[in-house]
Amino acid sequence: MDREDIKNKSTANNLATKKLSSPDEVQDAPLFPIAPGKSRPDYGTNNTLELLERIPTEVVNLKLDDVLTAVKDVDNLCDYPRCKTKTKLMGQDCELCRKRFCFKHGLPEVHGCGDAVKREERVKFLHPKPAKTVRAEADLAQAKKRLQSKLKDMKVERMQKVSGGPPIMGAKGGAGGSGGSDGKGARRKKGK
Repeated sequence: MDREDIKNKSTANNLATKKLSSPDEVQDAPLFPIAPGKSRPDYGTNNTLELLERIPTEVVNLKLDDVLTAVKDVDNLCDYPRCKTKTKLMGQDCELCRKRFCFKHGLPEVHGCGDAVKREERVKFLHPKPAKTVRAEADLAQAKKRLQSKLKDMKVERMQKVSGGPPIMGAKGGAGGSGGSDGKGARRKKGK
């Protein structure tokens, strides 16, 4: 535990004890004071849960806006310890640890997920999926996509029938039920 952690804990504890004596003083005192020469407060961590563990519940209830601002600021920073790079617009989410990192620390080997990636890739290499399985999965995904689009079209048609609006002329099941005007065109094609 470094000096900043101790200082932040003591500040939160002081605020909690002040709360018991005078709630007006706690309202006026900043939860995260800005250090001299700095433009924003130092929260002492990039981990939101770690930040919230330090703050007593009574103080959170009194200064909810300050706590939410601090959590928002911490969530927009790289999760690598001691890195203060903002990741709001551009960052990478790690699929293994579910944290957000700047591009400098985005590689799993850099931020500590290297062993997990190594295990995952080893399993992929030793137990590869057959090409037939990969093709079947792609076909299944396409079939699901077609099914969803067909269900959506059917829902639109039902909504038009219920609302009494004019049926869609180009869609199947529209105007004549078979897509043609009288159905004779289909019979002529069969006969020839």
